Amino acid sequence: MLVDEAGHIWVGHFDENPAGIRRWSPTGHIYWTSDGASIPGLFDCYALNVSGTTAWACTYTDFPLVEIRPDRSVRVWPNQVRGAKAVAIHGERVAFYGGYGEEVDRLTRGELTEASVEPTDVGLLTLPDGHLPGRRRAVSRGSRIYVQAEPFTAWGVVDLSS
Repeated sequence: MLVDEAGHIWVGHFDENPAGIRRWSPTGHIYWTSDGASIPGLFDCYALNVSGTTAWACTYTDFPLVEIRPDRSVRVWPNQVRGAKAVAIHGERVAFYGGYGEEVDRLTRGELTEASVEPTDVGLLTLPDGHLPGRRRAVSRGSRIYVQAEPFTAWGVVDLSS
């Protein structure tokens, strides 16, 4: 759940919840739902980002990159990165963090084209001491992915704008 700069509340449901993605007004009225939005394979919202008043998501099972604008328009880019738990956007650049199995600490950067997301490089996200995060929390906001590793006392940040 994230709140945009206009105070709208965005929720990306998970656990195969048919509610999908929803946006509520600051006073709690449903403003937008993903019902009928033609988002392929929307069973879970794996990653949600709100930048300004636009939401971005990666959804299970097909993992497209989805842009939802305030005018309720939706744009979908096919994406080959599977299982990302966080997504950051800056202009035409995108970063995905997370994945399945050995890819849990994967950081994939890419470019948005007219037709798809094109990965440009893949690596592992490490902590400042060089270790992998292990158990962690991740959340994205605009161009940034925030990661908090156990014991959950400090946040690290990956920023596409720098």
